[in-house]
Amino acid sequence: MKLNIFLGRRTVNMALSLMAFLSIGCGAVQNPALERARDAYNRARQDREIAGRAGVALDKARLTLEQAERVWAEEQDVTEVEHLAYLAEKRIEIARATARRRLAADDIQQLNPQRE
Repeated sequence: MKLNIFLGRRTVNMALSLMAFLSIGCGAVQNPALERARDAYNRARQDREIAGRAGVALDKARLTLEQAERVWAEEQDVTEVEHLAYLAEKRIEIARATARRRLAADDIQQLNPQRE
C-alpha cells in the first residue's frame, strides 16, 4: 500500500514538474540583446540625474527600444533587433554622458560666483 502511495505522489510530482517546464518553454521567445537594452533603459529611466538632465536623449533611446520590440514581435528578425538594441544601448550611454556633462556644467556655474 505504501509503495503505491509513494509511486502516485512521485508520478504527480513528475507530471507537475513536466507541465511547469513545458509552460516555461511555450512562453514568448526572448532576445538577449533586447533584454539587455530593456534593462539598461529601465535603469537609466529610474536615474533622476539622467531623466532630469538628458530627457531628450533618453526619449530617443526609448523610441529605438520600442522599434526593436515591434520588429521582434512582428518579424522575429534577430539581426535587425540586435542592431536596434545596440543602438538603444548606445543612446542610453549618450543620455548618461549628457547628464554627466550637464551636471558638471552646473557645478562649474555654481563655483564661478564663489571665485569672484
